[in-house]
Formats: sequence, structure tokens, C-alpha cells
Amino acid sequence: MQQLRWNIITLVVVLISAGVLFLYSASGVYSDLVYQDSFYFVKKQILFISIGFLLSLLVYKLDLNKVFQKSRLFLSLSIFALIAVLIFGVRAGGAKRWFRILEFGIQPIEFIKIVYIIYLAGFLTRKKFYFKNFKMICLPIYIIAAVLMSLLLLQPDFGNAMFIAILTASMLYFANVPFKFLFCTILGVVPFIVFAFWRLPYLRFRLLGFISPWQYHRGVGFQLIQSFIAIGSGKFLGQGLGLSRQKLFYLPQAHNDFIFSIIAEELGFLGASLLLLTYIILIWNFFKILSKIKRLFEKMLLLGLTLSFSYQIVINIGVCLGLLPTKGLPLPFISYGGSSLISNMIVIALILNLSKDSAINEVEL
Repeated sequence: MQQLRWNIITLVVVLISAGVLFLYSASGVYSDLVYQDSFYFVKKQILFISIGFLLSLLVYKLDLNKVFQKSRLFLSLSIFALIAVLIFGVRAGGAKRWFRILEFGIQPIEFIKIVYIIYLAGFLTRKKFYFKNFKMICLPIYIIAAVLMSLLLLQPDFGNAMFIAILTASMLYFANVPFKFLFCTILGVVPFIVFAFWRLPYLRFRLLGFISPWQYHRGVGFQLIQSFIAIGSGKFLGQGLGLSRQKLFYLPQAHNDFIFSIIAEELGFLGASLLLLTYIILIWNFFKILSKIKRLFEKMLLLGLTLSFSYQIVINIGVCLGLLPTKGLPLPFISYGGSSLISNMIVIALILNLSKDSAINEVEL
């Protein structure tokens, strides 16, 4: 099991290192023009990596029994944080999702998703004898999910609201909750979607840009078209590292949400495939640990963390390829962004913490 843990650490180090390299390639020209420093985003990303490393060391040493006992308290603090960001947060791009500390923005939902997974794992463990009882299992979870989703829609953050819904349904499904109960999840999400599309016009425009990007090539379809051009230009071997044309003020958010498109342009299908393979091997290692864990709380916690991490990759790359509507979700360890990077490093630290439990079980077997 020790070898497996070092596999995870090695893969994460490779991804983070590659992320810094790709970030400089994608942002160097832009940051030099705007901030007169081509390393502007790289310097901040390295600072985030340092903070994430220190927090990860603390999380790795956490007593998971205490985490289990405090899961409801953590969730209460998370709800308070979402309310606080609506009152004290800063507005950017038409949304109020960040706390501003000095010159850095902190997006609390990136950390709240981890807390929510911890809460769900703890709740399902406490109610493990009531999985066939809708009122005891699904109803309380749906109420909590509805509160979180409502607060996210007020920011507004439709993407993360839907992320919470998908994550909730997934964990209930893998906990073997009856499918007829899960069907209520779909029915329960419909009012949120209707309300969001009624109150948030930008969602309707995003959907139009996704369905018919070429028809709206000068407006809502522009970003997706530029992503297509970047990926298509890469062909099999790519244009060469640092030689992307789309990053030269054609593709918006080239260093953030659409950095995968720049990677595909510069390193081609081969380079993009190697990146995907690295993610697949990393997630496979998560499932290897999962197969050794016996206790329900640790099992559900690791499952939730693995699903959350995997969904981020699928959604980000799906958006870049035009398979999913545009959603501002970073690519783990690669995209620029402090909250996302630090939260994903915390996820890895929790998984490594859980691997200690799986190592004990392996010895017992």
C-alpha cells in the first residue's frame, strides 16, 4: 500500500508541475501586456501551491473519527459562509462568489464541496439501517442540498448548484438507496433549473452558444469556436509548446477554464491524451484504495471525493470539446486559480489519509 500512496503523490506532483508549465505558456503574453510581468499568474500559482501543501500536511494528519463527529458542525459553518459571501463578498463578472483578502479572491464553494461530501458520508453512516426509508434518508439530504443550491443560485452560480445535485444523486446511488427515491432527485432539481433559466438570462445565452455556436460566432458562441480552432489546430503532435496562436487574445480564459484547449493546440492529440491518461491512472489508484476500505464512513467519503474530482475533469474537458454547455469549472492542478488548486490538494491529502485505513485493512486480510 505504501507504493500505491507514492504513486498518487508522484502523479499529483507531475500534474502540478505540468500545470505551472502550461500556465506560463497560456498566460505569459497576456500577463506581460496587462501586468507587465509574464510570470504574474505563475508566481501567484506557486504561492497557492505552497499554501495548499501546508494545509495538506495538516489534513493528512487529521483524525477521521473527529471529522466524522464534527461533520454537522462543518456543514453549518459552510451554510454560514455561503450566506456571508452574499453579504460581504466581492462582485466580479456579475456574480458575488468570492471573499477578497488582500489581492486574493477566495471562492468558498470550492471548499464547501469537500465539507458537503464529509457531511453526506457521515449522514449515510449514521442512517445505514434506514436506506429503504425515504423520510429518514432522502428527505433530510434533499433539504440540505436545496439550501445549498438556493444560496448558490443567489450568487448566481448555476454550475456549482447543479454540481451539488449531481454529487448528491451519485452518492445516494452508490449507497444503494432505492432508485425510485433517486428519481425524486430529478424531480426536485427541475424547479431549480426552471427558476435559474427564468431569473438568469446568461444561462439562456450560454445554452444558445452551446447549441449553435456558429450562428452566434460573434457573441455567445465565440469562446467555444475559438476552443474548437485551438484543439483542431493541434492535430496529432501539436504546434509546439509555447506556440499556441489562440492564446494571443483569441480564446478568453485561456489560462483558466480553457487551458485544456491550449494544451491540445500546443501538444496535439498525443499530449492531450497523455494528460488524460495521467488523470485516469490517478483516479484508478483512488479506486484501488476504495476496494480495501471496510468502514462505511471512510468508504463513502473516499467515493464522494473520487467522484467530485472525476466530475471536474469530465466537465472541464467536455466544455472545451463542446460536449457540455460552458461552465466555469477549472481543470484540477492545471488551470489557474487558488481556491480550486488548494481544495484539490486538500482532496488528495484526505485520500492519502484514508489510504492509511486501507493499509490497515490490507494487513488484516
